[in-house]
Amino acid sequence: MKSTEPSRYTISPYLVFVLILTMQFGPEYITMSNKPIQLAGQDAWISVILCGISFHIVIWVMYRILDRNGTDLIHIHERFFGKWAGGALNLIFIAYFLLHACFQMRLFIEIIQVWLFPDLETWALALALLLLVYYIVAGGFRVIVGICMFSLLRYFALFTLIFTAEYFHFSNLSPVMDHSLHEIIKASKQFTFPYLGVETLLFCYTFIKTPKKSQKWTHLSNVVITVFYLMIVSVSLLLFKPEQLSTEMWEQLTKNKFVHFPFIERFEYIGAASQILWVIPVICFCLWASSRMVKLMFTVKQLTVLPILLMVVFAAVCLIQGRSRMDAIQTMLSEFGFYMIYGYIPFLYIVDVVRMKARRSI
Repeated sequence: MKSTEPSRYTISPYLVFVLILTMQFGPEYITMSNKPIQLAGQDAWISVILCGISFHIVIWVMYRILDRNGTDLIHIHERFFGKWAGGALNLIFIAYFLLHACFQMRLFIEIIQVWLFPDLETWALALALLLLVYYIVAGGFRVIVGICMFSLLRYFALFTLIFTAEYFHFSNLSPVMDHSLHEIIKASKQFTFPYLGVETLLFCYTFIKTPKKSQKWTHLSNVVITVFYLMIVSVSLLLFKPEQLSTEMWEQLTKNKFVHFPFIERFEYIGAASQILWVIPVICFCLWASSRMVKLMFTVKQLTVLPILLMVVFAAVCLIQGRSRMDAIQTMLSEFGFYMIYGYIPFLYIVDVVRMKARRSI
């Protein structure tokens, strides 16, 4: 099956690897180890693997739905549930992507304010970032994928973890399987939020040339992200005890304090500033997906609605003040993502199977 979009707007199947990997590995990784380690302790690495395996199953289910219908989730909603109910579901996803963009932007601004410029006004940095986002999103889906590819430079920062090796305490990893299965599964649920990003496939499926060939690349990206998360959690376990992590808000940035170069005294400043490579691609895709849904639902030009959505995001980011509100939004997004991945997508698969059987019986 070929894409339903003109070829000049589409991407090759292998680029799905870059897109999904970028969307899954967002800036929320800097706090991902804390809660799971509090729940499962030294067995948190098992939770990472279990979550990764479960996402492989979800990816398979997503491709079964998309390949059978040959279109994206926006049109599948209307096909399965009708114009009004399907439109209401699309509105929920518009709100989800906008809230996700607000959270990612506010998280980055908070990092800059805490680690670099305490007196920096939220609105000033938000305005600069949104102008950059508008420039990228206005270029279209292929430009966003190009930014995702450029952001792969950030993975070189992970190699700085080798500087922490001399401080490893391997005794922190034992005893293995010291926690109950219930505790390990609860920790796996906490990893759902960092793993989110595969759902972007539901909205860009028609922009992939021969999308059926992209499934192996999506699975590969999930394997790579599982390895990265396993490495990050393992280093956290080797460096900190659970009671130490309970007092660390930015444990991944704290690790940068172990990095020393003769020509760089405070490497954690570079680590904090480099988070822009994590956040910009995610925000761009969220604004692209939400503006595209509005375009298809209300028959308006995407570039007409994009500035309006940017103003909504700008206002929301300026209103989000304090760590308690950030935690509340993260909890909301995490809960929505969990039920979307493990509840709604399997539900769509069941509806699709029932529709197919009903057609064959007629």
